[in-house]
Amino acid sequence: MKRLIVSFAVAGLALSPVFAKPLRVPLKAENGSGESGYALLYPHGSRTRVVVRIHGAPKGVVQPEHIHPGSCPNINPRPAYMLKSLRRGRAVTMIHARLKDLLKRPLAINVHASHQDMQKSVACGDIRAR
Repeated sequence: MKRLIVSFAVAGLALSPVFAKPLRVPLKAENGSGESGYALLYPHGSRTRVVVRIHGAPKGVVQPEHIHPGSCPNINPRPAYMLKSLRRGRAVTMIHARLKDLLKRPLAINVHASHQDMQKSVACGDIRAR
């Protein structure tokens, strides 16, 4: 009986959103930045966890990032979702949107050069089902 309970518990964990396969969004360098990487979008019920990793990020520079309407490189400058700024090329943010809803319209993750240079995009990636 104990094994049966453990088996059901493990099966339940395997089906939970925490263990769902993430959507990988490649982030390509823009404006000669040399910065590229990826974002992983994990479904968590009515929310989505966004994990971003950038290679080539400048040391000591905090880089804002957002999810914008549109596609790279022609995104709407007004963000749809705010993400935590990258520190040492890394950030994790939980947003209040279902992953399946994020896939219903063109959206892109955009990384800015710095808080002082928000107009310059250094990396961008379109959020699309693969």
